[in-house]
Amino acid sequence: MMEIDEVVYQDDYGSVSVMSERVSGLANSIYREFERLIRSYDEEVVKELMPLVVNVLENLDSVLTENQEHEVELELLKEDNEQLITQYEREKALRKQAEEKFIEFEDALEGEKKDLQTHVESLELQGKQLELKTKNYSDQITRLEERESDMKKEYNALHQRHTEMIQTYVEHIERSKMQQAGNNSQLEGPGSGRTKVERPPSLSLYPSGEGMGMEDGSESDSVAATPSSTGSKSNTPTSSVPSATVTPLNEGFLPPGEFDPMHAVKPRQEGAKLPQQKLRNALNIVKNDLIAKVDELSGEHELLRGD
Repeated sequence: MMEIDEVVYQDDYGSVSVMSERVSGLANSIYREFERLIRSYDEEVVKELMPLVVNVLENLDSVLTENQEHEVELELLKEDNEQLITQYEREKALRKQAEEKFIEFEDALEGEKKDLQTHVESLELQGKQLELKTKNYSDQITRLEERESDMKKEYNALHQRHTEMIQTYVEHIERSKMQQAGNNSQLEGPGSGRTKVERPPSLSLYPSGEGMGMEDGSESDSVAATPSSTGSKSNTPTSSVPSATVTPLNEGFLPPGEFDPMHAVKPRQEGAKLPQQKLRNALNIVKNDLIAKVDELSGEHELLRGD
């Protein structure tokens, strides 16, 4: 009797064994039937049938084996399919997450792009504003330079005028000195009968006018009349001496206003001195204001150049 090989697989060991036993039992039954026929008739009866039966049994065993292999392959394919489905679901979830992240990233990128575009527009606007400010500053610097030049010209003109006024003032002082000297010469002439009285130099700096000479003459007359009014003898030689020569002897006994011929002229000189002092103060104030204005314009010019 022929031998049938058994094929054993991983999970179907029991079923493979059962199938092999079924083929083996079927072969035994057919073999017993062939023995009965041989005993009943002859060996020639089953001589042609035996190879066919053996071939059928072999084919049946091979078919069963192939069926078992196909079942095993089917199980493996099912497992692979389940794994592929699981992997597909996982890949699908990952793809969905990636798409969501991509959409979020695209939205964030679009928002950032809009922000950058807005920032660029703002920077362009600021650049235009800065260009306009720079142009305005340049124009302002030009105007300030022109103004500074005009102020310098005005300052030079005022300085020249101030110098001319100082020169005029000095000439006026010189003329006042000359006029005062003329008045002094009139007061100290031979008709007055008085000697020269020294006066402080400050009194000769300002004009006194002709009234000063008249006041000096009147005061000299009063001084000359002083010895006769004191009760002295009119026939004595001292009565004919001019009062100016007697005045130094009485300086220690009379107050300064009694023997100083310029005492009555001092208020007029002080009154003439006040306008000149005011004029000088006004010129100094104007000069200081102009210097301060030039310094201020120079500071603004430097500040604008720095900006």
